[in-house]
Amino acid sequence: MKIEVLFGDVCSLYGDSQNITYLKQTLPDAEFIETKLTQDPWFLENDPDLILIGTMSEKVQRRIIEKFRPHRARILELIEKGTPILATGNACEIFCKHIEYVTEKMEIDGLGIVDLTVKTDYFKRYNSKVLGEAAGIKLVGFRSQFSFLYGDNSQNYFQKVIRGDGINRESKLEGFRVNNLIGTQLLGPMLPLNPLFCEYLLMLAGCEAKAAFREEAMKAYEQRVKEFSDPEVKFDPI
Repeated sequence: MKIEVLFGDVCSLYGDSQNITYLKQTLPDAEFIETKLTQDPWFLENDPDLILIGTMSEKVQRRIIEKFRPHRARILELIEKGTPILATGNACEIFCKHIEYVTEKMEIDGLGIVDLTVKTDYFKRYNSKVLGEAAGIKLVGFRSQFSFLYGDNSQNYFQKVIRGDGINRESKLEGFRVNNLIGTQLLGPMLPLNPLFCEYLLMLAGCEAKAAFREEAMKAYEQRVKEFSDPEVKFDPI
């Protein structure tokens, strides 16, 4: 199995790199191609089984959009072929139609693969927990962001939110999914926190594997689902 990790040198904020660590523990025999920002993506000439890209600064986000823009057709080809792509935190925003950087008074077109727009405001940080459900699996996670997504994702959302917010404060539908392209504003160690989703993601990549340290991971996951489901646990965003 070949897994490409895109730009981990600059796209690993908030502990997103722990997703890669967990996959390496789960799949010790897999080949991990760790592409740096200064390099061309391996997927341009090859077919990875799984692609991951994590949270980045807004300045890096703009660089990556411009880096990807000439290769939009190849990215669409991979999506149409069903290659699983997991974009966490603000990495998901590069696939949107348009991004407005309110504080910086600038705008940029994204790759336009999903018909959503983004507003980023450095004076309005949003921190919150999330309890949701995707593909019949309950998900727990955290968000810390300056941006919200806007538009209609009712036909291509990633998860239904049980507690917390969706793409914005008025929505209960979070992220997006186009074939096996999954974009979510969940960040940090999403896969270790959700071992069942980790196994589901690998299944999309054609690999049947049990998540690393499964017994311990499941105990922690079940405890966190129980905690997040408790109405006494506050979900008020900060």
